[in-house]
Amino acid sequence: ISAGFLTEGGQEYLVHGAGRVLVPADVEETLVALRGEAPILVRNLGEVRIGAALKRGEGSFQASPAVVIGIQKQPGTNTLDLTRRLERELDDLARTLPAGMTIHRNIFRQADFIQVAISNVTKALRDGVVLVLLIVLLFLASGRASAITIVAIPLSLLTAVFALSAFGATLNTMTLGGMAIAVGELVDDAVIDVENVVRRLRDNAQLATTDRSSILAVVLAASREIRSSIVFATLVVVLVFSPLFFLSGVEGRLLQPLGIAYVVSLVASLAVAVTVTPVLCFLLLPHSKAVERGIEPRFAHWLKQRYAPLLGRALRSWRALTTAALVVLACAAAGLGLAGRSFLPEFREGTLTIAAVTLPGTSLQESNAMGERIERILLRHHEVVAVSRRTGRAEMDEHAQGVNAAELDVSLRDTGRSREEFLAALRRDFSLIAGANITIGQPISHRVDHMLSGTRASVAVKIFG
Repeated sequence: ISAGFLTEGGQEYLVHGAGRVLVPADVEETLVALRGEAPILVRNLGEVRIGAALKRGEGSFQASPAVVIGIQKQPGTNTLDLTRRLERELDDLARTLPAGMTIHRNIFRQADFIQVAISNVTKALRDGVVLVLLIVLLFLASGRASAITIVAIPLSLLTAVFALSAFGATLNTMTLGGMAIAVGELVDDAVIDVENVVRRLRDNAQLATTDRSSILAVVLAASREIRSSIVFATLVVVLVFSPLFFLSGVEGRLLQPLGIAYVVSLVASLAVAVTVTPVLCFLLLPHSKAVERGIEPRFAHWLKQRYAPLLGRALRSWRALTTAALVVLACAAAGLGLAGRSFLPEFREGTLTIAAVTLPGTSLQESNAMGERIERILLRHHEVVAVSRRTGRAEMDEHAQGVNAAELDVSLRDTGRSREEFLAALRRDFSLIAGANITIGQPISHRVDHMLSGTRASVAVKIFG
Protein backbone atom coordinates (compact mmCIF):
# COMPACT_ATOMS: atom_id res chain seq x y z
CA ILE A 1 0.00 0.00 0.00
CA SER A 2 1.14 3.55 -0.65
CA ALA A 3 2.88 5.41 2.18
CA GLY A 4 3.42 8.73 0.43
CA PHE A 5 6.48 10.10 -1.32
CA LEU A 6 10.10 10.80 -0.38
CA THR A 7 11.64 13.82 -2.13
CA GLU A 8 15.42 13.85 -2.34
CA GLY A 9 17.87 15.46 -4.75
CA GLY A 10 15.16 16.73 -7.08
CA GLN A 11 13.65 13.23 -7.40
CA GLU A 12 10.39 11.88 -6.04
CA TYR A 13 10.37 8.29 -4.77
CA LEU A 14 7.22 6.34 -4.06
CA VAL A 15 7.22 4.77 -0.58
CA HIS A 16 5.02 1.71 -0.27
CA GLY A 17 4.56 -1.19 2.07
CA ALA A 18 4.91 -4.66 0.55
CA GLY A 19 2.29 -7.06 1.85
CA ARG A 20 0.36 -9.81 0.17
CA VAL A 21 -2.62 -11.73 1.51
CA LEU A 22 -2.95 -15.10 -0.19
CA VAL A 23 -4.91 -17.25 2.26
CA PRO A 24 -7.18 -16.56 5.27
CA ALA A 25 -4.30 -17.51 7.62
CA ASP A 26 -2.40 -14.41 6.43
CA VAL A 27 -5.28 -12.26 7.65
CA GLU A 28 -5.29 -14.14 10.99
CA GLU A 29 -1.65 -13.17 11.58
CA THR A 30 -2.22 -9.47 10.85
CA LEU A 31 -1.22 -7.21 13.76
CA VAL A 32 -3.99 -5.03 15.10
CA ALA A 33 -2.43 -3.42 18.19
CA LEU A 34 0.17 -3.82 20.95
CA ARG A 35 -0.75 -4.15 24.61
CA GLY A 36 2.59 -3.53 26.29
CA GLU A 37 4.85 -6.00 24.54
CA ALA A 38 2.03 -8.43 23.69
CA PRO A 39 0.83 -8.24 20.06
CA ILE A 40 -2.89 -8.42 19.37
CA LEU A 41 -3.61 -10.32 16.13
CA VAL A 42 -6.80 -10.64 14.13
CA ARG A 43 -7.15 -14.32 15.18
CA ASN A 44 -7.21 -13.16 18.81
CA LEU A 45 -10.33 -11.10 18.09
CA GLY A 46 -12.47 -13.46 16.02
CA GLU A 47 -12.79 -16.07 13.30
CA VAL A 48 -11.47 -15.44 9.78
CA ARG A 49 -13.29 -17.07 6.84
CA ILE A 50 -14.26 -16.34 3.21
CA GLY A 51 -17.60 -14.56 3.24
CA ALA A 52 -20.33 -14.25 0.64
CA ALA A 53 -19.61 -12.29 -2.53
CA LEU A 54 -20.43 -8.60 -2.42
CA LYS A 55 -23.77 -8.25 -4.17
CA ARG A 56 -24.50 -4.86 -5.72
CA GLY A 57 -27.20 -5.72 -8.21
CA GLU A 58 -30.36 -7.70 -8.97
CA GLY A 59 -31.87 -9.05 -12.20
CA SER A 60 -35.52 -9.68 -12.92
CA PHE A 61 -37.84 -10.87 -15.72
CA GLN A 62 -41.61 -10.47 -15.54
CA ALA A 63 -41.21 -9.40 -11.87
CA SER A 64 -39.41 -12.67 -10.96
CA PRO A 65 -35.69 -13.17 -10.20
CA ALA A 66 -33.60 -13.84 -13.31
CA VAL A 67 -30.16 -13.55 -14.84
CA VAL A 68 -30.15 -10.84 -17.52
CA ILE A 69 -27.51 -11.27 -20.24
CA GLY A 70 -26.68 -8.51 -22.71
CA ILE A 71 -24.90 -9.37 -25.97
CA GLN A 72 -23.19 -6.57 -27.92
CA LYS A 73 -21.92 -6.98 -31.46
CA GLN A 74 -18.47 -6.04 -32.68
CA PRO A 75 -18.23 -2.90 -34.87
CA GLY A 76 -18.92 -3.58 -38.53
CA THR A 77 -20.86 -6.79 -37.86
CA ASN A 78 -24.18 -7.34 -39.63
CA THR A 79 -26.83 -7.25 -36.89
CA LEU A 80 -29.39 -9.37 -38.74
CA ASP A 81 -26.86 -12.06 -39.64
CA LEU A 82 -25.47 -12.12 -36.10
CA THR A 83 -28.98 -12.38 -34.62
CA ARG A 84 -29.75 -15.42 -36.79
CA ARG A 85 -26.50 -17.08 -35.66
CA LEU A 86 -27.26 -16.31 -32.02
CA GLU A 87 -30.72 -17.82 -32.39
CA ARG A 88 -29.17 -21.07 -33.61
CA GLU A 89 -26.71 -21.11 -30.70
CA LEU A 90 -29.47 -20.42 -28.19
CA ASP A 91 -31.53 -23.27 -29.67
CA ASP A 92 -28.60 -25.64 -29.08
CA LEU A 93 -28.05 -24.26 -25.59
CA ALA A 94 -31.74 -24.57 -24.64
CA ARG A 95 -31.61 -28.35 -25.21
CA THR A 96 -28.86 -28.74 -22.58
CA LEU A 97 -30.35 -26.59 -19.81
CA PRO A 98 -31.24 -28.13 -16.43
CA ALA A 99 -34.90 -28.74 -15.64
CA GLY A 100 -36.75 -25.57 -14.69
CA MET A 101 -34.35 -23.18 -16.46
CA THR A 102 -35.71 -21.25 -19.45
CA ILE A 103 -34.16 -18.75 -21.87
CA HIS A 104 -36.42 -15.82 -22.79
CA ARG A 105 -35.33 -14.03 -26.00
CA ASN A 106 -38.15 -11.57 -26.61
CA ILE A 107 -36.95 -8.76 -24.33
CA PHE A 108 -35.02 -6.57 -26.75
CA ARG A 109 -33.61 -7.46 -30.15
CA GLN A 110 -32.17 -4.67 -32.27
CA ALA A 111 -32.85 -6.83 -35.33
CA ASP A 112 -36.62 -6.32 -34.82
CA PHE A 113 -36.33 -2.55 -35.15
CA ILE A 114 -34.02 -2.87 -38.16
CA GLN A 115 -36.47 -5.19 -39.92
CA VAL A 116 -39.38 -2.82 -39.22
CA ALA A 117 -37.34 0.18 -40.43
CA ILE A 118 -36.31 -1.58 -43.65
CA SER A 119 -39.91 -2.67 -44.23
CA ASN A 120 -41.11 0.93 -43.78
CA VAL A 121 -38.49 2.30 -46.17
CA THR A 122 -39.30 -0.41 -48.72
CA LYS A 123 -42.98 0.54 -48.54
CA ALA A 124 -42.05 4.20 -49.00
CA LEU A 125 -40.02 3.29 -52.10
CA ARG A 126 -42.93 1.24 -53.46
CA ASP A 127 -45.51 3.96 -52.79
CA GLY A 128 -43.23 6.60 -54.29
CA VAL A 129 -42.79 4.64 -57.52
CA VAL A 130 -46.56 4.07 -57.81
CA LEU A 131 -47.35 7.77 -57.26
CA VAL A 132 -44.73 8.85 -59.77
CA LEU A 133 -46.13 6.41 -62.33
CA LEU A 134 -49.68 7.74 -61.87
CA ILE A 135 -48.58 11.38 -62.17
CA VAL A 136 -46.53 10.69 -65.29
CA LEU A 137 -49.41 8.80 -66.93
CA LEU A 138 -51.79 11.64 -66.04
CA PHE A 139 -49.67 14.38 -67.60
CA LEU A 140 -48.08 12.59 -70.55
CA ALA A 141 -51.06 10.34 -71.38
CA SER A 142 -48.68 7.93 -73.10
CA GLY A 143 -47.79 4.43 -71.99
CA ARG A 144 -44.48 4.48 -73.86
CA ALA A 145 -43.45 7.90 -72.52
CA SER A 146 -44.40 6.83 -69.01
CA ALA A 147 -42.42 3.57 -69.34
CA ILE A 148 -39.31 5.48 -70.49
CA THR A 149 -39.62 7.81 -67.49
CA ILE A 150 -40.21 5.03 -64.96
CA VAL A 151 -37.13 3.13 -66.22
CA ALA A 152 -35.05 5.94 -64.73
CA ILE A 153 -36.03 4.90 -61.19
CA PRO A 154 -34.66 1.32 -61.07
CA LEU A 155 -31.64 2.22 -63.21
CA SER A 156 -30.78 5.17 -60.96
CA LEU A 157 -31.24 3.14 -57.77
CA LEU A 158 -29.13 0.25 -59.10
CA THR A 159 -26.41 2.66 -60.14
CA ALA A 160 -26.54 4.23 -56.68
CA VAL A 161 -26.21 0.80 -55.03
CA PHE A 162 -23.14 -0.04 -57.12
CA ALA A 163 -21.62 3.38 -56.39
CA LEU A 164 -22.24 3.02 -52.63
CA SER A 165 -20.67 -0.44 -52.73
CA ALA A 166 -17.62 1.02 -54.50
CA PHE A 167 -17.34 3.64 -51.73
CA GLY A 168 -17.43 0.89 -49.09
CA ALA A 169 -20.89 1.91 -47.83
CA THR A 170 -23.60 -0.61 -46.94
CA LEU A 171 -27.34 -0.75 -47.45
CA ASN A 172 -28.84 0.26 -44.13
CA THR A 173 -31.78 2.24 -42.83
CA MET A 174 -30.14 5.61 -43.51
CA THR A 175 -28.92 4.85 -47.05
CA LEU A 176 -32.28 3.29 -47.95
CA GLY A 177 -33.94 6.37 -46.48
CA GLY A 178 -31.83 8.59 -48.72
CA MET A 179 -32.98 6.60 -51.75
CA ALA A 180 -36.62 6.78 -50.62
CA ILE A 181 -36.40 10.58 -50.33
CA ALA A 182 -34.81 10.75 -53.79
CA VAL A 183 -37.51 8.73 -55.59
CA GLY A 184 -39.54 11.82 -56.48
CA GLU A 185 -36.44 13.53 -57.88
CA LEU A 186 -35.14 10.56 -59.85
CA VAL A 187 -37.68 10.98 -62.65
CA ASP A 188 -37.40 14.77 -62.91
CA ASP A 189 -34.61 14.81 -65.48
CA ALA A 190 -36.16 11.98 -67.48
CA VAL A 191 -39.62 13.61 -67.45
CA ILE A 192 -38.22 16.89 -68.77
CA ASP A 193 -36.31 15.08 -71.50
CA VAL A 194 -39.22 12.85 -72.54
CA GLU A 195 -41.77 15.68 -72.51
CA ASN A 196 -39.57 17.87 -74.72
CA VAL A 197 -38.86 15.02 -77.14
CA VAL A 198 -42.60 14.23 -77.41
CA ARG A 199 -43.36 17.89 -78.10
CA ARG A 200 -40.66 18.21 -80.79
CA LEU A 201 -41.66 14.94 -82.44
CA ARG A 202 -45.31 16.06 -82.43
CA ASP A 203 -44.35 19.40 -84.04
CA ASN A 204 -42.18 17.60 -86.58
CA ALA A 205 -45.02 15.21 -87.49
CA GLN A 206 -47.33 18.13 -88.28
CA LEU A 207 -44.93 19.56 -90.90
CA ALA A 208 -45.10 18.71 -94.56
CA THR A 209 -43.26 15.54 -95.51
CA THR A 210 -40.58 17.48 -97.34
CA ASP A 211 -39.96 19.80 -94.39
CA ARG A 212 -39.64 17.13 -91.72
CA SER A 213 -36.31 16.41 -90.04
CA SER A 214 -35.06 12.90 -89.35
CA ILE A 215 -36.21 11.26 -86.12
CA LEU A 216 -32.63 11.03 -84.84
CA ALA A 217 -32.04 14.75 -85.48
CA VAL A 218 -35.25 15.73 -83.70
CA VAL A 219 -34.54 13.57 -80.63
CA LEU A 220 -30.93 14.78 -80.46
CA ALA A 221 -31.91 18.44 -80.76
CA ALA A 222 -34.70 18.09 -78.18
CA SER A 223 -32.35 16.43 -75.69
CA ARG A 224 -29.64 19.03 -76.19
CA GLU A 225 -32.18 21.83 -75.80
CA ILE A 226 -32.90 21.04 -72.16
CA ARG A 227 -29.59 19.42 -71.17
CA SER A 228 -28.10 22.49 -69.49
CA SER A 229 -31.35 23.02 -67.58
CA ILE A 230 -31.45 19.55 -66.05
CA VAL A 231 -27.72 19.61 -65.24
CA PHE A 232 -28.00 22.89 -63.34
CA ALA A 233 -31.26 21.84 -61.65
CA THR A 234 -29.56 18.66 -60.39
CA LEU A 235 -26.52 20.61 -59.17
CA VAL A 236 -28.77 23.00 -57.23
CA VAL A 237 -30.45 20.11 -55.39
CA VAL A 238 -27.05 18.52 -54.67
CA LEU A 239 -25.86 21.83 -53.18
CA VAL A 240 -28.87 21.88 -50.85
CA PHE A 241 -27.67 18.58 -49.33
CA SER A 242 -23.98 19.51 -49.22
CA PRO A 243 -24.09 20.85 -45.60
CA LEU A 244 -24.74 17.28 -44.40
CA PHE A 245 -21.21 16.31 -45.45
CA PHE A 246 -19.67 18.89 -43.11
CA LEU A 247 -21.46 17.72 -39.97
CA SER A 248 -19.24 16.23 -37.28
CA GLY A 249 -19.82 13.96 -34.32
CA VAL A 250 -22.98 11.90 -33.95
CA GLU A 251 -24.93 14.10 -36.40
CA GLY A 252 -22.42 13.45 -39.15
CA ARG A 253 -22.22 9.71 -38.51
CA LEU A 254 -26.02 9.42 -38.69
CA LEU A 255 -26.91 11.77 -41.55
CA GLN A 256 -23.94 11.57 -43.93
CA PRO A 257 -24.92 8.09 -45.26
CA LEU A 258 -28.41 9.46 -46.03
CA GLY A 259 -26.94 12.46 -47.85
CA ILE A 260 -24.48 10.32 -49.81
CA ALA A 261 -27.23 7.93 -50.92
CA TYR A 262 -29.46 10.82 -51.96
CA VAL A 263 -26.76 12.66 -53.94
CA VAL A 264 -25.45 9.50 -55.60
CA SER A 265 -29.01 8.52 -56.62
CA LEU A 266 -29.60 11.99 -58.04
CA VAL A 267 -26.36 12.05 -60.02
CA ALA A 268 -27.16 8.56 -61.31
CA SER A 269 -30.57 9.79 -62.49
CA LEU A 270 -28.86 12.63 -64.37
CA ALA A 271 -26.52 10.14 -66.05
CA VAL A 272 -29.51 8.00 -67.05
CA ALA A 273 -31.38 11.05 -68.40
CA VAL A 274 -28.55 12.11 -70.72
CA THR A 275 -27.66 8.61 -71.94
CA VAL A 276 -30.40 5.98 -71.68
CA THR A 277 -33.49 8.21 -71.92
CA PRO A 278 -32.70 9.75 -75.38
CA VAL A 279 -31.98 6.29 -76.80
CA LEU A 280 -35.30 4.91 -75.52
CA CYS A 281 -37.07 7.99 -76.87
CA PHE A 282 -35.57 7.35 -80.31
CA LEU A 283 -36.63 3.70 -80.24
CA LEU A 284 -40.12 3.94 -78.72
CA LEU A 285 -41.65 7.38 -79.24
CA PRO A 286 -41.74 8.08 -83.05
CA HIS A 287 -44.69 5.75 -83.63
CA SER A 288 -46.49 6.31 -80.34
CA LYS A 289 -50.08 7.62 -80.28
CA ALA A 290 -49.01 10.73 -78.37
CA VAL A 291 -46.84 11.74 -81.36
CA GLU A 292 -49.00 10.51 -84.23
CA ARG A 293 -52.19 12.19 -82.95
CA GLY A 294 -50.35 15.51 -82.85
CA ILE A 295 -52.39 16.94 -79.95
CA GLU A 296 -51.68 17.52 -76.30
CA PRO A 297 -53.23 15.31 -73.62
CA ARG A 298 -56.64 16.62 -72.53
CA PHE A 299 -55.61 17.19 -68.94
CA ALA A 300 -52.54 19.24 -69.88
CA HIS A 301 -54.59 21.24 -72.39
CA TRP A 302 -57.26 21.93 -69.74
CA LEU A 303 -54.61 23.13 -67.27
CA LYS A 304 -53.01 25.47 -69.82
CA GLN A 305 -56.36 27.06 -70.67
CA ARG A 306 -56.85 28.02 -67.03
CA TYR A 307 -53.24 28.79 -66.24
CA ALA A 308 -52.67 31.33 -69.04
CA PRO A 309 -55.27 33.89 -67.81
CA LEU A 310 -54.04 33.57 -64.23
CA LEU A 311 -50.45 34.12 -65.34
CA GLY A 312 -51.43 37.23 -67.27
CA ARG A 313 -53.23 38.77 -64.29
CA ALA A 314 -50.34 37.89 -61.96
CA LEU A 315 -47.79 39.58 -64.21
CA ARG A 316 -49.92 42.75 -64.43
CA SER A 317 -50.27 42.85 -60.61
CA TRP A 318 -46.77 41.78 -59.73
CA ARG A 319 -46.35 44.35 -56.93
CA ALA A 320 -49.37 43.12 -54.99
CA LEU A 321 -48.40 39.50 -55.62
CA THR A 322 -44.83 40.12 -54.39
CA THR A 323 -46.12 41.87 -51.26
CA ALA A 324 -48.46 38.98 -50.47
CA ALA A 325 -45.63 36.49 -51.00
CA LEU A 326 -43.37 38.44 -48.61
CA VAL A 327 -46.13 38.53 -45.96
CA VAL A 328 -46.60 34.76 -46.26
CA LEU A 329 -42.81 34.29 -46.05
CA ALA A 330 -42.66 36.39 -42.86
CA CYS A 331 -45.49 34.33 -41.33
CA ALA A 332 -43.66 31.13 -42.22
CA ALA A 333 -40.42 32.44 -40.65
CA ALA A 334 -42.31 33.35 -37.46
CA GLY A 335 -43.92 29.91 -37.39
CA LEU A 336 -40.53 28.27 -37.81
CA GLY A 337 -39.21 30.18 -34.81
CA LEU A 338 -42.06 28.83 -32.67
CA ALA A 339 -41.77 25.26 -33.93
CA GLY A 340 -40.25 22.58 -31.71
CA ARG A 341 -36.76 21.29 -32.35
CA SER A 342 -35.06 18.00 -31.69
CA PHE A 343 -31.89 16.30 -32.90
CA LEU A 344 -33.84 13.32 -34.22
CA PRO A 345 -37.56 12.64 -34.64
CA GLU A 346 -39.05 10.26 -32.10
CA PHE A 347 -38.68 6.67 -33.27
CA ARG A 348 -41.34 4.00 -32.91
CA GLU A 349 -38.95 1.23 -31.87
CA GLY A 350 -41.53 -1.14 -30.36
CA THR A 351 -39.46 -1.21 -27.16
CA LEU A 352 -39.12 1.08 -24.14
CA THR A 353 -36.09 1.74 -21.96
CA ILE A 354 -37.20 2.95 -18.53
CA ALA A 355 -34.73 4.41 -16.04
CA ALA A 356 -35.81 4.47 -12.37
CA VAL A 357 -33.69 6.25 -9.77
CA THR A 358 -34.42 6.61 -6.06
CA LEU A 359 -32.52 8.41 -3.28
CA PRO A 360 -28.78 7.68 -2.97
CA GLY A 361 -28.06 5.43 0.00
CA THR A 362 -31.18 3.32 -0.55
CA SER A 363 -30.42 -0.33 0.16
CA LEU A 364 -30.36 -2.92 -2.62
CA GLN A 365 -33.32 -4.73 -1.06
CA GLU A 366 -35.46 -1.58 -0.96
CA SER A 367 -34.43 -0.57 -4.48
CA ASN A 368 -35.19 -4.08 -5.75
CA ALA A 369 -38.67 -3.92 -4.18
CA MET A 370 -39.29 -0.60 -5.92
CA GLY A 371 -38.21 -2.16 -9.24
CA GLU A 372 -40.66 -5.03 -8.76
CA ARG A 373 -43.49 -2.55 -8.20
CA ILE A 374 -42.60 -0.82 -11.48
CA GLU A 375 -42.57 -4.17 -13.29
CA ARG A 376 -46.00 -5.12 -11.96
CA ILE A 377 -47.38 -1.76 -13.05
CA LEU A 378 -46.02 -2.34 -16.56
CA LEU A 379 -47.40 -5.88 -16.78
CA ARG A 380 -50.92 -4.60 -16.02
CA HIS A 381 -50.96 -2.89 -19.43
CA HIS A 382 -51.97 -5.03 -22.41
CA GLU A 383 -49.34 -3.40 -24.67
CA VAL A 384 -46.50 -4.89 -22.60
CA VAL A 385 -45.20 -8.26 -23.81
CA ALA A 386 -42.13 -8.68 -21.60
CA VAL A 387 -40.19 -6.73 -18.97
CA SER A 388 -36.63 -7.26 -17.80
CA ARG A 389 -34.90 -5.21 -15.11
CA ARG A 390 -31.35 -4.59 -13.99
CA THR A 391 -30.98 -2.93 -10.59
CA GLY A 392 -27.48 -1.84 -9.59
CA ARG A 393 -24.68 -3.59 -11.41
CA ALA A 394 -23.15 -7.02 -11.86
CA GLU A 395 -19.68 -7.77 -10.51
CA MET A 396 -17.83 -7.10 -13.79
CA ASP A 397 -20.45 -4.86 -15.42
CA GLU A 398 -19.14 -1.97 -17.51
CA HIS A 399 -22.47 -0.17 -17.09
CA ALA A 400 -21.69 1.22 -13.64
CA GLN A 401 -24.66 2.46 -11.66
CA GLY A 402 -25.52 2.54 -7.99
CA VAL A 403 -27.94 0.19 -6.27
CA ASN A 404 -30.44 3.06 -6.14
CA ALA A 405 -30.78 2.97 -9.96
CA ALA A 406 -32.62 0.48 -12.16
CA GLU A 407 -33.01 0.12 -15.92
CA LEU A 408 -35.90 -1.76 -17.49
CA ASP A 409 -36.31 -3.03 -21.06
CA VAL A 410 -39.95 -3.34 -22.11
CA SER A 411 -41.09 -4.97 -25.36
CA LEU A 412 -44.47 -3.85 -26.70
CA ARG A 413 -47.22 -4.96 -29.05
CA ASP A 414 -49.90 -3.00 -30.88
CA THR A 415 -53.36 -2.77 -29.32
CA GLY A 416 -56.36 -0.57 -29.93
CA ARG A 417 -54.96 2.16 -27.68
CA SER A 418 -52.76 4.89 -29.17
CA ARG A 419 -49.15 5.27 -28.11
CA GLU A 420 -49.84 8.66 -26.53
CA GLU A 421 -52.66 7.26 -24.39
CA PHE A 422 -50.50 4.32 -23.30
CA LEU A 423 -47.59 6.53 -22.24
CA ALA A 424 -49.91 8.93 -20.43
CA ALA A 425 -51.42 6.01 -18.50
CA LEU A 426 -47.93 4.73 -17.64
CA ARG A 427 -46.87 8.12 -16.28
CA ARG A 428 -50.01 8.36 -14.15
CA ASP A 429 -49.29 4.95 -12.63
CA PHE A 430 -45.61 5.75 -12.06
CA SER A 431 -46.51 9.00 -10.26
CA LEU A 432 -47.96 6.87 -7.43
CA ILE A 433 -44.49 5.48 -6.57
CA ALA A 434 -43.08 7.83 -3.94
CA GLY A 435 -39.41 8.77 -3.90
CA ALA A 436 -38.64 7.56 -7.44
CA ASN A 437 -37.64 9.53 -10.53
CA ILE A 438 -38.77 7.51 -13.57
CA THR A 439 -37.84 8.41 -17.16
CA ILE A 440 -39.42 6.69 -20.18
CA GLY A 441 -37.27 6.41 -23.29
CA GLN A 442 -36.40 3.98 -26.10
CA PRO A 443 -33.22 1.94 -26.68
CA ILE A 444 -31.78 3.83 -29.67
CA SER A 445 -32.80 7.31 -28.48
CA HIS A 446 -31.50 6.38 -25.01
CA ARG A 447 -28.09 5.57 -26.44
CA VAL A 448 -28.08 8.70 -28.61
CA ASP A 449 -28.77 10.71 -25.45
CA HIS A 450 -25.77 9.00 -23.82
CA MET A 451 -23.58 9.92 -26.79
CA LEU A 452 -24.73 13.55 -26.86
CA SER A 453 -24.91 14.52 -23.18
CA GLY A 454 -25.62 11.46 -21.05
CA THR A 455 -29.12 12.66 -20.17
CA ARG A 456 -32.49 13.41 -21.75
CA ALA A 457 -32.82 16.69 -19.84
CA SER A 458 -33.03 19.92 -21.85
CA VAL A 459 -30.41 21.52 -19.58
CA ALA A 460 -27.64 19.32 -18.19
CA VAL A 461 -24.76 20.31 -15.91
CA LYS A 462 -21.84 17.88 -15.86
CA ILE A 463 -19.17 18.26 -13.17
CA PHE A 464 -15.82 16.46 -13.45
CA GLY A 465 -13.22 16.29 -10.69
